[in-house]
Amino acid sequence: MLDPITKVFTDLIAENRESEAYQLLYSQYHATLLDFSTAYLKAREPAEEIVNDVLLKVWQMKGNIVEISNLRAYLFTAVRNASLDQLARWKKEQRLLSGIPLRDLTAEDPESLVISMELYDCIRNAINALPPRCRQIYEMVRLEGMRNKDVSEKLNISVNTIDVQLAIALKRLVQAVNIFNKERTLSKEV
Repeated sequence: MLDPITKVFTDLIAENRESEAYQLLYSQYHATLLDFSTAYLKAREPAEEIVNDVLLKVWQMKGNIVEISNLRAYLFTAVRNASLDQLARWKKEQRLLSGIPLRDLTAEDPESLVISMELYDCIRNAINALPPRCRQIYEMVRLEGMRNKDVSEKLNISVNTIDVQLAIALKRLVQAVNIFNKERTLSKEV
């Protein structure tokens, strides 16, 4: 048995009134889902991206929507999962950043300055070694501070592709920093 909103939504889709169907989705759920995601993320902008992505994906399902018996429950579950995924990505990035022994580049200790410069070169080389599209996305998001949604629109690719490319970039940067740290440790032991 379909809940009333799901029934109206599927009827609108069946009648090829997709614009009205999306407006229904948006007006019924956007504000509540946004508050729900914001409660997880403690940040409104990424929550907005998540909610918009989930609503768009559901709208794109169109005919397959009849497989969902409770649209409300489905939307909240999808937003919760996407929010938790975002938190996991942030936690992974935080671990990456906290694992980098960045030192003050104005350090009076010459050895610290050399290590900082070597680490900077290591990271810069790792960024330059990324595949071109991956590097472009990483630089736009991490170095230029663009939002994933803005990058996806500018490059005409999905936000999910942005997330995947950022994960690849971070994985390679972590590997480069780990190798750098191992080499530093080995050189100290010798």
